[in-house]
Amino acid sequence: MSRRPPYLTKSRFKLALECPTKLFYTANVDYADQGNGNEFIKALAKGGYQVGELAKYKYCDDPIGDNITIEERGVGAVMATMNRLLVDGAVIAEGAFQFENLYVRADIVVRNGNRIKLIEVKSKSWDSNTKFFNKSGNPESSWFPYLYDLAFQTYVLRMALPEFQVEPYLLLVDKEVVADKPGMNQWFKIKESDEGRYEVITEPNLIREEMGSLNILREINMREEVKSIFSREVPTKGVPEAYRTFESFVNWCSELYTNDDLFYTPIGSKCKECTYRAKDGDGLRCGFTECWSNENWYIVGKQSQDQLNKQGLITELWLGQGGAHLSSKLYDNHVPYLNLVSLDSLAPSNPSKSEYLGMSPHERRGFQIESATKGNQDYIFLKTEFLNEMKEWEWPLHMIDFETSTTAIPYFLGVHPYETIAFQFSHHIMHQDGKVEHYNDWLSFQAGIYPNLDFLRALKTSLQAQPGSVFRYSNHENSVLRHLLYDVEMLNPDDKDDLIQFIDSLTQYKAGKTQFRGSRNMIDLAALVRNYYYSPFAKGSNSIKQILPAVLNDCLELRELYSRPGIYGNGLLINSRNYDDHIWLQKEFNFDPYKTLPTIQDINDSYVTDVFDDFSELGDGTAAMTAYNKLQYSFIDETERQTIAKALLNYCELDTLAMVIIMQGLLKMEERREYP
Repeated sequence: MSRRPPYLTKSRFKLALECPTKLFYTANVDYADQGNGNEFIKALAKGGYQVGELAKYKYCDDPIGDNITIEERGVGAVMATMNRLLVDGAVIAEGAFQFENLYVRADIVVRNGNRIKLIEVKSKSWDSNTKFFNKSGNPESSWFPYLYDLAFQTYVLRMALPEFQVEPYLLLVDKEVVADKPGMNQWFKIKESDEGRYEVITEPNLIREEMGSLNILREINMREEVKSIFSREVPTKGVPEAYRTFESFVNWCSELYTNDDLFYTPIGSKCKECTYRAKDGDGLRCGFTECWSNENWYIVGKQSQDQLNKQGLITELWLGQGGAHLSSKLYDNHVPYLNLVSLDSLAPSNPSKSEYLGMSPHERRGFQIESATKGNQDYIFLKTEFLNEMKEWEWPLHMIDFETSTTAIPYFLGVHPYETIAFQFSHHIMHQDGKVEHYNDWLSFQAGIYPNLDFLRALKTSLQAQPGSVFRYSNHENSVLRHLLYDVEMLNPDDKDDLIQFIDSLTQYKAGKTQFRGSRNMIDLAALVRNYYYSPFAKGSNSIKQILPAVLNDCLELRELYSRPGIYGNGLLINSRNYDDHIWLQKEFNFDPYKTLPTIQDINDSYVTDVFDDFSELGDGTAAMTAYNKLQYSFIDETERQTIAKALLNYCELDTLAMVIIMQGLLKMEERREYP
């Protein structure tokens, strides 16, 4: 069994906070870890790595020329850091500190006499209303991992440097400040090596005096917050009483990791997000099923890994709209399988007084449990209620999908960090006679062009060409348009009133206690699915990437249609703007439409290719956002730019086609209100 490197680092400490069992699986090459690949892409999309480089200029005029970054690794990095700390006034990036088996790489440390400023750089946003602790005096859940991360680093540095006074700080992205320089995001480019490491390439000869105020980075003294973390018990469930203080927990985790000790943590809601899961054929061990096979469950007792792999687990149960305590109610059943869960135990404590148009969230969970109990793979569809709601629609039906970017470091002058940048939309139309067409799309793919107003104008032109009801999937499009309203008001273009009226007509929003809905308010297709359709094939998920294959599985007519050539493409039965003749359901891709997206050709950049490979894995737009970020780099040539743009158009078209297929399925499926 190989475990390298041997230290308890801050990332491993954070894993232990989630679940001490993970200390045995992490860095262990025998075990699968499905979380490794996606974290890089997600951090890249949000600009986290660029924030880290920008932060160096907050404390040093020329970080590259002054060589402030420790490049060595392991013990060599510790020795290099200690040598540099001999100089008063030293600024060190990626400094390494070790105490016994604890090891951290600090983002930035600054020495001033006997005082060490420990600065943890985060791309997380901050504003004047930010609170790190709630009214009960506990860490806010969104800040919990950051506070404990900083506390761990502070502990290690204080133990490693007893002759210094170590003061902890967070350096965060201030959302209330605007960029006072254009093209800030382009100062730093990202590459990923074959080994999975990233490299930040800084614009040549970049120095502090050329970079504006850098006030978008806010330094916050965290002395009192860290002191509070040190003084309280670690909230991780299942930790033995003797190890619940912060210091004893750190030492316990160090021993577990160093000795390869496997400590089984009680089963809980954290298990749903466990990444230590093996896939068929990967030849790796599955930490998740090993952990669950150790549990002595109610009703069934211990279960083998093979048994756990053959039945629907409680982690698949949909918990949406169930309230904060529903997850703990589920795990209080202490059974591994859905068919053993008591639906009564999940009943809402305070049932909603509102009328549900179709199935309530509790009823939907009931269908999922009943399906698992009876072994029934048939769908449930409340078609009568669906058709009643459909009477309010106006044909043709318009399906729209947006792709957006919200990076920490702005691309454009005068823009706030994490401001919504709407760079793409796709628009399919379904006509009442059954005709379907990919009617329009739009993409901003040139560097340095602020797209939001042009996006709105293009969308307005596209939707106003024909009447009809407009559909979105979930709330993203509504939120984006409400954000763009602020842009319109601030930039005050000549067509300001028309754009505001257009946004208001499509959206819903709340002002005080009053709910406003536009005259053409977008209909949420995801809500229609939740209210009227349940398919065991989706395994409890309502995401479009799970509902699409579920509908195709449940509607044989559609499955056959999209498996044939000559159906989808330019000038074919279903007209496309970006495909000539594309078969969406292919056996070699396991009948997954997203797997059939054309691969990128003629590009010698593994980073770009990897991004588009992730289109089939990431369902939250992260890959598209990353691709747009790449387009904003002015160094790429026109061939690359056009290739990336084409891939983005292909991807976004599939998202609105997915909406079309789901609607077609709902229109074709028969009513089924109960299982036999």
